[in-house]
Amino acid sequence: MTRPTMPAAVITAPGQVEVQELPEPHPGPGQVRIRVHGTGVCGTDLHLLHGHFGARFPLVPGHEISGWVDEVGPGVLNVKEGDLVALDPNLWCGQCHYCQRGLFQHCEHHEALGVTLPGGFARYTVCPATNVYPAQGLTADQASFAEPLGCVAWGMKRLRPPPGASALLFGAGAIGQLLMQGLLASGCARVTVVDPVQDRLDLARELGASEVLQPHADLKTELLDRHPYGFDVTAEATGVPAVVQGLPELTAVGGQVLVFGVAPEEAQVSLSPYLLFQRDLSVLGSFALNQTVPLALDWLRAGRVKVEPLITHRLPLARVGEALNMKAHPGLAGAQKVLMTPGEETAPPPL
Repeated sequence: MTRPTMPAAVITAPGQVEVQELPEPHPGPGQVRIRVHGTGVCGTDLHLLHGHFGARFPLVPGHEISGWVDEVGPGVLNVKEGDLVALDPNLWCGQCHYCQRGLFQHCEHHEALGVTLPGGFARYTVCPATNVYPAQGLTADQASFAEPLGCVAWGMKRLRPPPGASALLFGAGAIGQLLMQGLLASGCARVTVVDPVQDRLDLARELGASEVLQPHADLKTELLDRHPYGFDVTAEATGVPAVVQGLPELTAVGGQVLVFGVAPEEAQVSLSPYLLFQRDLSVLGSFALNQTVPLALDWLRAGRVKVEPLITHRLPLARVGEALNMKAHPGLAGAQKVLMTPGEETAPPPL
């Protein structure tokens, strides 16, 4: 008997991606098979395409996944067939030094859907039931944002902004728009957003930014003229080292600096230790997500974070190369969040 196959986008070598027919996966004990609705395209997918992040090929990428449970393995208790779900793509061992300290995203034996294991750029994906979260009360589009918003939620748990804080955020791409809303949902009263693209700034204003600015030669002076004591929180969602370097001087005494974007691994910045000391500043990093999908889903259900305006493109698997190019050059297509969709269905498929 011929084994059923499914379409999947596969990175076969650095810089090479193609759509193939792969055998349909089936869940084992404690596992769930998801019929994918949509998977967000992320900068991590670009890094993997070019062989970074320890990529091993062939690889089906895609880790921002939502869909419907269509098959469960023995022992699954939390979901049933037909449930709309969101996924946490990170798998951890639970036994290593970091797992035993609750830092599961730093697991020494870390695996992840779409990074080391087959991900969501396919008709089906399989993962442990422990990584599957019921998304009742949400649309499938909203559920596809659980992973990136979970990263924002982890950043907010690290940061814990003081109630009523003022914040300055550089970067208004899709993750920046989520981070801005996460800052507001976590107690910040005002967020000023800086980005070179006016359309992004207009969207940031629509989603709650109190002030928006484009970068220019005298930006620092203008910001400090408007906010002479600086900002309680400064953050970046750009991955640009020069932006990171400039944040402490814009941060209020006793304030916090959040490094959220992914800078090149070899990048270095120069910070004044005296400035950090003299102004009682805290500098925080935030890596991935750590059991924060539930908080992300709660924000979505409560309407504290709106994601529908961020979706600018829906592309089928056959256009995966175009989708990745949009992520690499978002300004060319006005792209915010691109969703890869294995089919055209907008409602749960028949079981």
